[in-house]
Parts: sequence; structure tokens; C-alpha cells
Amino acid sequence: MNIKQKLFLALTAYAGLGFLAWQTLTDQPIQVFDFQVRLRTCTLVILGLFVFRSLLYFYRTRIEEADAKRRGAPE
Repeated sequence: MNIKQKLFLALTAYAGLGFLAWQTLTDQPIQVFDFQVRLRTCTLVILGLFVFRSLLYFYRTRIEEADAKRRGAPE
């Protein structure tokens, strides 16, 4: 399985988890120390960080492959 397929599957899974989180979690705030935190929003932010991490890995891999091809190194 190549890296594009893995990225597509990961983003699809994150989108599915985001949709399920949006549908099932309430948007009522909860008290965390001195802050009012909305559980749904916090969950979506964490999922967004995973998406960002996956995209960074994808682009890093593409850049490394391009460097390897340019240098003529075997993959």
C-alpha cells in the first residue's frame, strides 16, 4: 500500500470519527480547573491535531523520496 492510500484511509477515518464525535457528544461545557471546556470542541481539536500530524508525515515522506531520487539513492 503506498503512502497516498494510507493518507486517504487515515483522513477518512478521522473524518468518520469527527462526524461520530459531533453527533454523539453534547456541547455542554465542563469545568476544568478555572476554564469552561466544551467536550465536543476539545475532541475535534485533538482529532485535528492527528490530521495535522498525518499530513506532516505524508509531506515529509514525499520530500524524502524526492531527495532520494535526486541523489540517485535506492529506496
